[in-house]
Amino acid sequence: MSNSRTARLRLRIRDLIPGAALLALAGCGAAGSGSGLAPEPAGPPSLAERVDALLAEPPFNGMHWGILVGDAASGATLYARNPGVHFIPASNMKLPATAAALGLLGPDYRWDTAFYATDATEEGVLGGDLVLVGSGDPTLGAPFYDPPEAALTALVDSLRAAGVLRIEGGLVLDASAWDSATAPGTWMLEDVAGMAGATGGVFAVRQGALEIWIRGASIVGEPATLSWQPWGGRAFVEGRIETTPPGTFPSVDRAFLPESRRWVVTGSVPTGDSLRVLVPQRDPVRLAWDALQRALEEGGVEVGGESRIVWEAGALLEAGCRSATIPSCPAARRVAGIRSPPLREVARLILSESHNWSAEQLLRTLGAEHGGEGSWRAGLEAAVAYLEEEVGVSPLDLDVRDGSGLTANGLLTPRAVVRILDFAREQSWGAQFRASLAQPDVEDSTLESRLPGMEGRVFAKTGTIRHVNSLSGYVVTAGGRELVFSILTNGSNLPSSEVRGRIDRLVREIAEP
Repeated sequence: MSNSRTARLRLRIRDLIPGAALLALAGCGAAGSGSGLAPEPAGPPSLAERVDALLAEPPFNGMHWGILVGDAASGATLYARNPGVHFIPASNMKLPATAAALGLLGPDYRWDTAFYATDATEEGVLGGDLVLVGSGDPTLGAPFYDPPEAALTALVDSLRAAGVLRIEGGLVLDASAWDSATAPGTWMLEDVAGMAGATGGVFAVRQGALEIWIRGASIVGEPATLSWQPWGGRAFVEGRIETTPPGTFPSVDRAFLPESRRWVVTGSVPTGDSLRVLVPQRDPVRLAWDALQRALEEGGVEVGGESRIVWEAGALLEAGCRSATIPSCPAARRVAGIRSPPLREVARLILSESHNWSAEQLLRTLGAEHGGEGSWRAGLEAAVAYLEEEVGVSPLDLDVRDGSGLTANGLLTPRAVVRILDFAREQSWGAQFRASLAQPDVEDSTLESRLPGMEGRVFAKTGTIRHVNSLSGYVVTAGGRELVFSILTNGSNLPSSEVRGRIDRLVREIAEP
């Protein structure tokens, strides 16, 4: 890093002095302090004064604020409050994770979910086993496929297009390149019960969502019928729903039983009615694997042998090929498969819509590509090394524990966030990174209903968990200057809507000329 670049990143002492102190310093020895001259008229409030006034108002004066605003062109600090203090960032943690992925993988990176074999295909028949090598592709569902099940259909169609109608051997899923954990160790138990805590694996579909449909029977007292997507052959859902008379109020509870790897749905539903229940997949790889087997059957591709999942790396498969190394085995050939849309499209889902599941898949992909295994540990090590060595973030300024920011154990400083944003804007992929951020009045963006009137001027990442709200990104001032900013808040003990409202007022003040 050049000396001039380093100088841009340093906070000037003057910028760290509170507005009131600056005024006091400026008044020392001024005319009017005993000189008998009338004081000069006060000018309009400075940015520091306007921001400080908003933060001093109750109840916002009882929470923790970390703010840093810089001029993108000059690097000058325009406002700073606690820029080096650590905050739980919520979904602002997606900024370092996504920036590291774009830097290490590139915006055109694509996941490859592919079938491999060591035998030839003759007259529609493949001798030996067919091995599916999962890549952790986060796009095997909506919004990239409509309906979401079309991702599995696309896999089957790729086999048929390759001339495979029957597999003499077995169907094997090589899941050994990724660990089999379904949640990072820093998440709390309540996190994994909701959709925000849905996780995937080396082969997972529908973005970790299990959609359950409950339909009341035609006869009162009879059990309701259940169906779900992704639909496989195992009993991943157990229903204990009674059909009640028309007009009664439906009541549904659900619980996950880890010992049987299934969701149990209990309650009642009126006759003729139907309900949709959305829960996270807690056994995503097996669920996707079963759904693929059903899709193969429905697509007319027969499997003669046993279907199985190989979880251990180095297991001997066929022709000397071993699990976790199939693509590089000289005896193996890629028979068929599908490649994902580019990473830049996934980045928009993560940053604009704040999609946790995709962020965690991306972090584990970093581990698979740069750390030797698709695990949270390897992904975190790769991301942090890039942020410290390439981006220039101080090791004391960040503690990354997941890719989505759902954990309350991760920490960032406003200084680290602004450094990452400033670095990103200067990269070849900087425009794509910026365009992936949330924007006012953009459909499905987390800023869609916020900051009206600032369309095309705010590009930022939101963040919300209990007692935590954040917003960081880029804003164009009324005078056309681009600013880089980070606003992190902790410990508000207020409704998130109130804190977001105050953050939005701060952004408007920052954007004034």
